[in-house]
Amino acid sequence: MAASHDSTPPEPPAHRPRTGRARTAVRLAGGLLAGLALLGAGLRLDHRLTTIDLPHVNRPAQDGYTLTVYFTPGQAYYHGPQRGIHDQACAGQDLPDTYPGDFLDRVGLEGFGKTLHGDYLGWDFSRHCYFSTGQPPVGSHENPLVPWQSVAANHLSPGTRIRVLDCGQGLSPDTCARVKAADWHVDDLCSIGCDDAEHLDLYIGEQTRADLEDQDSYFVTTNAKVRADVPAAAN
Repeated sequence: MAASHDSTPPEPPAHRPRTGRARTAVRLAGGLLAGLALLGAGLRLDHRLTTIDLPHVNRPAQDGYTLTVYFTPGQAYYHGPQRGIHDQACAGQDLPDTYPGDFLDRVGLEGFGKTLHGDYLGWDFSRHCYFSTGQPPVGSHENPLVPWQSVAANHLSPGTRIRVLDCGQGLSPDTCARVKAADWHVDDLCSIGCDDAEHLDLYIGEQTRADLEDQDSYFVTTNAKVRADVPAAAN
């Protein structure tokens, strides 16, 4: 879930080892209670693209998948009390002293957030510190995250193509149609909450409205049917 940054910490951030698991675990628990409502960081983008372009081995479709989503929150939609992060800045980072606390909480779950200045605040899950970058969010393999294409998964090789054949329960017809039509690829990892081999976290892009979590595109679904086509080199 990391590409080169304009101002990077001395060590490459280990986000999307992702950015995630805590995020996904919270989401999944909340969604299910609501009734089905949630590193190889040395790889570079050119390696990822080469991997994706390799011949793929078709695997039989499998039932029982849990699908959740993640996104990039925007500071403009968060207005909680300001919270200081001076003591949580990664080494070498000169960051603003405060941000809305609810925005920081979300960045800590998602891995990145877009600030009011148009740059991005990132959370390093390994070192537990914040850093700033002028580049859009990236995955754990140094690749840009692509809305409605990038998938975070811990048990599938980078470049694995994902096709959702049945959405399971809880999605609207329109959202399900979009999920099934998308050309998903595994190019990210989860940090907390995706230990289940049949759990996929789908990236849906940057936040564009305050009530994103009330939209159909923010979902948790279970018992989805998925086909995963693994690059031949990974077999």
